[in-house]
Amino acid sequence: MTEQPCNETDWFDQSSAHRRVLEFLTLDIQNSQEWVNQLLDKIAGLETGKIGEWTRSGNAYYLIFSPHTVTIENLLVEAEPIETISLPEFKEAVLRWQDDLDNSISDLRTII
Repeated sequence: MTEQPCNETDWFDQSSAHRRVLEFLTLDIQNSQEWVNQLLDKIAGLETGKIGEWTRSGNAYYLIFSPHTVTIENLLVEAEPIETISLPEFKEAVLRWQDDLDNSISDLRTII
């Protein structure tokens, strides 16, 4: 059976944890390629065992990275439950975000 290409909207609609990743990327990473690169660097460190855990606190979310999972806590809404997603799924979201940033920059260059 052939796999259908995954639509980005469908990916983020899979669960509340997936939506939380999108919220984190939107509110805390925004359009910063530097922050995307930092995330990917730390993820690579976790995947290779160079680091065992990493935390990141942003404007709206606090994340705890381990070699297998990413835990995301909303810093602004205390009643919102803490979500956990696998590190590979989180990495997939960051790579999609990076691709969107790269495409928006190249789109802007064609306009200028």
